[in-house]
Amino acid sequence: MIQFEGVAKTYRSGKREVPALNGIDLTVETGEIYGVIGFSGAGKSSLIRTVNLLERPTKGTVKIHGKDISALSAKEIRTTRKDIGMIFQHFNLLTSKTVYTNIAMPLILTKTPKNEIQQRVTELLDFVGLGDQADKYPEQLSGGQKQRIGIARALATNPSILLCDEATSALDPQTTQSILDLLRKVNRKYKITILLITHEMAVIREVCDKVAVLEAGRIIEQGTVFDVFSNPQHATTRRFVRSVMNDELPEALLKQIRNTNRSQPIYRIQFTGDSVAHPLISRISRRYDLELNVLFGNITELQGIPYGNLIVEFNGNPAEIQRALIEIRNNYVLAEEMSSYAS
Repeated sequence: MIQFEGVAKTYRSGKREVPALNGIDLTVETGEIYGVIGFSGAGKSSLIRTVNLLERPTKGTVKIHGKDISALSAKEIRTTRKDIGMIFQHFNLLTSKTVYTNIAMPLILTKTPKNEIQQRVTELLDFVGLGDQADKYPEQLSGGQKQRIGIARALATNPSILLCDEATSALDPQTTQSILDLLRKVNRKYKITILLITHEMAVIREVCDKVAVLEAGRIIEQGTVFDVFSNPQHATTRRFVRSVMNDELPEALLKQIRNTNRSQPIYRIQFTGDSVAHPLISRISRRYDLELNVLFGNITELQGIPYGNLIVEFNGNPAEIQRALIEIRNNYVLAEEMSSYAS
């Protein structure tokens, strides 16, 4: 478990103080994949680097498995760091060393017996799918292969926590998917807790259990991936979600609606789980004698749960429209009027 309690971090630039984190309260439960997302300068890297004390908090505490790491002795910090692996955006491999030595380096530094090193490195090379690459050098590998080596190296000391610092930002989409699949495999096979920072909402959606949105050094929203994606509360979160969810009217249709000065109400209807398969539109239109014009709709999946999104124009008696909305809200996640489309 990782716990941030009132964590603040301030840097000094000459006589100026530059705040990077301000009152972070966050708990990452054992075995979770927890994502932290934010734009550049939000404080993501500062946050993740406090976990292994590459950055010491200015205020507050970071606890690993219940222990305040800032209160540990130098020896205890070294021991704790063995339990925390880290992978980086630009791989941080030793270019003059072979793949085998790069993975073995954490074990070499702790004077692990050679036979144990060989056994562990061989196991990890097979695990990341690079069993035949041991004698190659980093410059001979693709970006995806380099990141796989970075992951294997981070796992060398059998950590219980893995920190991912923009681990896929330097990779193409196909390679990114393969690395996310590998991280999920790491989490499931080794039961490792993963704290992942990124600026890509697609990464959060693909692999994380929970997410926190960071802005200007503060957490502005947090929760399960399903809850945050299906009903984002903060404007910044909505911007991130819309970058991957495609849940808005096309601009051309939006202009057409505004130009025709339509007076009919437009609603967004969101529904989940088994309700996705229900004949909502046809049933509501028949029961309340309404014409429902579907302007936009899609169905996707969040954490294995079907999630549907419709934008619908209601035509009919206003009293019947309100009765229909009551039934919808009694059975589905959300029905909200999209008044902004008319302006």
